[in-house]
Amino acid sequence: MSVAEAAHRPANTGRTVKLWLAFLIVIAAGIGLAWIGAGALRPEITSTGLQFRTIKSGNGEPIGRSDAALLDYVLTMNDGTVVDSSENHGGAQPFYEDMPSLFPGFAEAMTRMQESGEYRFTMPQGLAFPNGAPAGFPKGPLTFEVRVQKVVRGGASLLQQQLMQQQQQAQPQTQQ
Repeated sequence: MSVAEAAHRPANTGRTVKLWLAFLIVIAAGIGLAWIGAGALRPEITSTGLQFRTIKSGNGEPIGRSDAALLDYVLTMNDGTVVDSSENHGGAQPFYEDMPSLFPGFAEAMTRMQESGEYRFTMPQGLAFPNGAPAGFPKGPLTFEVRVQKVVRGGASLLQQQLMQQQQQAQPQTQQ
Protein backbone atom coordinates (compact mmCIF):
# COMPACT_ATOMS: atom_id res chain seq x y z
CA MET A 1 0.00 0.00 0.00
CA SER A 2 1.40 3.32 -1.02
CA VAL A 3 1.38 6.43 1.09
CA ALA A 4 -1.28 7.96 -1.14
CA GLU A 5 -3.57 4.96 -0.63
CA ALA A 6 -3.11 5.02 3.17
CA ALA A 7 -4.11 8.67 3.29
CA HIS A 8 -7.41 7.90 1.54
CA ARG A 9 -8.25 4.74 3.49
CA PRO A 10 -10.92 5.24 6.24
CA ALA A 11 -9.63 5.03 9.81
CA ASN A 12 -10.69 2.09 11.97
CA THR A 13 -13.16 4.08 14.10
CA GLY A 14 -14.51 0.99 15.87
CA ARG A 15 -11.24 0.52 17.74
CA THR A 16 -11.17 4.17 18.83
CA VAL A 17 -14.78 4.07 20.07
CA LYS A 18 -14.06 0.92 22.08
CA LEU A 19 -11.00 2.55 23.63
CA TRP A 20 -13.01 5.65 24.66
CA LEU A 21 -15.85 3.52 26.05
CA ALA A 22 -13.40 1.48 28.13
CA PHE A 23 -11.83 4.70 29.39
CA LEU A 24 -15.24 6.11 30.41
CA ILE A 25 -16.21 2.86 32.15
CA VAL A 26 -13.00 2.95 34.21
CA ILE A 27 -13.69 6.56 35.22
CA ALA A 28 -17.33 5.75 36.15
CA ALA A 29 -16.21 2.75 38.21
CA GLY A 30 -13.70 4.93 40.07
CA ILE A 31 -16.34 7.55 40.83
CA GLY A 32 -18.76 4.84 42.00
CA LEU A 33 -16.19 3.32 44.35
CA ALA A 34 -15.32 6.76 45.72
CA TRP A 35 -19.03 7.44 46.35
CA ILE A 36 -19.43 4.15 48.21
CA GLY A 37 -16.29 4.84 50.26
CA ALA A 38 -17.48 8.34 51.12
CA GLY A 39 -20.68 6.83 52.50
CA ALA A 40 -18.77 5.96 55.67
CA LEU A 41 -18.13 9.67 56.14
CA ARG A 42 -21.80 10.63 55.88
CA PRO A 43 -23.63 10.47 59.20
CA GLU A 44 -26.74 8.39 59.72
CA ILE A 45 -29.61 10.75 60.52
CA THR A 46 -32.32 9.37 62.80
CA SER A 47 -35.98 10.39 62.89
CA THR A 48 -35.25 12.61 65.93
CA GLY A 49 -32.58 14.57 64.05
CA LEU A 50 -29.56 12.91 65.67
CA GLN A 51 -26.66 12.73 63.18
CA PHE A 52 -24.55 9.71 64.18
CA ARG A 53 -21.27 8.56 62.69
CA THR A 54 -18.99 5.68 63.68
CA ILE A 55 -15.34 6.71 63.55
CA LYS A 56 -13.97 3.36 64.77
CA SER A 57 -16.16 0.29 65.25
CA GLY A 58 -16.19 -1.27 68.67
CA ASN A 59 -16.53 -4.82 69.95
CA GLY A 60 -19.55 -6.77 71.13
CA GLU A 61 -23.18 -5.79 71.44
CA PRO A 62 -24.30 -2.14 71.50
CA ILE A 63 -24.87 -0.55 74.90
CA GLY A 64 -28.24 -1.70 76.22
CA ARG A 65 -30.80 0.03 78.41
CA SER A 66 -29.65 -1.78 81.56
CA ASP A 67 -25.93 -1.34 80.83
CA ALA A 68 -23.49 1.27 82.07
CA ALA A 69 -20.50 2.57 80.14
CA LEU A 70 -17.28 4.39 80.94
CA LEU A 71 -16.92 7.13 78.31
CA ASP A 72 -14.42 9.77 77.31
CA TYR A 73 -16.21 12.65 75.63
CA VAL A 74 -15.79 16.16 74.29
CA LEU A 75 -18.82 18.41 73.74
CA THR A 76 -18.37 21.21 71.21
CA MET A 77 -20.55 23.77 69.50
CA ASN A 78 -20.67 24.33 65.70
CA ASP A 79 -17.84 26.87 65.86
CA GLY A 80 -15.56 24.35 67.61
CA THR A 81 -15.86 25.89 71.08
CA VAL A 82 -15.40 23.18 73.71
CA VAL A 83 -18.32 23.37 76.17
CA ASP A 84 -17.51 20.33 78.32
CA SER A 85 -15.33 17.24 78.34
CA SER A 86 -14.66 14.23 80.52
CA GLU A 87 -11.22 15.69 81.26
CA ASN A 88 -12.97 18.53 83.12
CA HIS A 89 -14.40 15.89 85.45
CA GLY A 90 -11.24 13.86 86.08
CA GLY A 91 -11.24 11.54 83.06
CA ALA A 92 -13.62 8.94 81.66
CA GLN A 93 -17.10 9.22 83.17
CA PRO A 94 -19.74 6.55 83.86
CA PHE A 95 -23.03 6.87 81.97
CA TYR A 96 -26.23 4.87 81.71
CA GLU A 97 -29.25 5.44 79.48
CA ASP A 98 -31.76 6.49 82.18
CA MET A 99 -29.38 8.90 83.93
CA PRO A 100 -31.42 11.90 85.11
CA SER A 101 -28.83 14.41 83.82
CA LEU A 102 -28.30 12.71 80.44
CA PHE A 103 -29.49 14.48 77.29
CA PRO A 104 -32.16 12.45 75.44
CA GLY A 105 -30.04 12.65 72.26
CA PHE A 106 -27.03 11.29 74.11
CA ALA A 107 -29.07 8.38 75.46
CA GLU A 108 -30.24 7.62 71.91
CA ALA A 109 -26.64 7.70 70.65
CA MET A 110 -25.48 5.35 73.42
CA THR A 111 -27.72 2.59 72.05
CA ARG A 112 -25.58 2.65 68.88
CA MET A 113 -22.19 2.43 70.63
CA GLN A 114 -19.99 -0.56 71.40
CA GLU A 115 -17.07 -1.09 73.76
CA SER A 116 -13.76 0.36 72.45
CA GLY A 117 -15.56 2.22 69.64
CA GLU A 118 -15.20 5.88 68.74
CA TYR A 119 -18.16 7.97 67.64
CA ARG A 120 -19.14 11.47 66.61
CA PHE A 121 -22.71 12.66 66.79
CA THR A 122 -24.52 15.96 66.49
CA MET A 123 -27.92 16.73 67.91
CA PRO A 124 -30.21 19.71 67.61
CA GLN A 125 -30.36 21.68 70.84
CA GLY A 126 -34.00 20.63 71.33
CA LEU A 127 -32.85 17.01 71.54
CA ALA A 128 -30.48 17.98 74.34
CA PHE A 129 -32.82 20.33 76.19
CA PRO A 130 -36.48 19.43 75.51
CA ASN A 131 -37.62 22.23 77.85
CA GLY A 132 -35.20 24.82 76.52
CA ALA A 133 -31.49 25.40 77.09
CA PRO A 134 -30.35 26.77 80.43
CA ALA A 135 -29.69 30.51 80.61
CA GLY A 136 -26.28 31.39 79.21
CA PHE A 137 -25.87 28.11 77.32
CA PRO A 138 -24.61 28.74 73.76
CA LYS A 139 -27.23 28.36 71.02
CA GLY A 140 -26.94 25.80 68.24
CA PRO A 141 -26.42 22.09 67.69
CA LEU A 142 -24.27 20.09 70.09
CA THR A 143 -21.52 17.81 68.79
CA PHE A 144 -20.04 15.01 70.87
CA GLU A 145 -16.92 12.99 70.20
CA VAL A 146 -17.07 9.86 72.35
CA ARG A 147 -14.74 6.96 73.01
CA VAL A 148 -16.25 3.99 74.85
CA GLN A 149 -13.67 2.57 77.24
CA LYS A 150 -15.73 -0.08 79.00
CA VAL A 151 -19.29 -1.41 78.99
CA VAL A 152 -20.63 -3.07 82.13
CA ARG A 153 -23.59 -5.26 81.26
CA GLY A 154 -26.38 -4.70 83.79
CA GLY A 155 -24.36 -1.92 85.46
CA ALA A 156 -27.03 0.79 85.23
CA SER A 157 -28.76 -0.34 88.42
CA LEU A 158 -25.46 -0.28 90.32
CA LEU A 159 -24.77 3.26 89.15
CA GLN A 160 -28.32 4.34 90.07
CA GLN A 161 -27.85 2.98 93.59
CA GLN A 162 -24.48 4.68 93.93
CA LEU A 163 -25.92 8.00 92.72
CA MET A 164 -28.80 7.76 95.21
CA GLN A 165 -26.37 7.06 98.07
CA GLN A 166 -24.23 10.04 97.09
CA GLN A 167 -27.31 12.30 97.00
CA GLN A 168 -28.43 11.07 100.42
CA GLN A 169 -24.99 11.69 101.90
CA ALA A 170 -24.89 15.18 100.37
CA GLN A 171 -28.20 16.19 102.00
CA PRO A 172 -27.74 17.73 105.45
CA GLN A 173 -28.77 15.41 108.23
CA THR A 174 -31.45 16.90 110.46
CA GLN A 175 -31.85 15.54 113.95
CA GLN A 176 -34.94 15.99 116.06
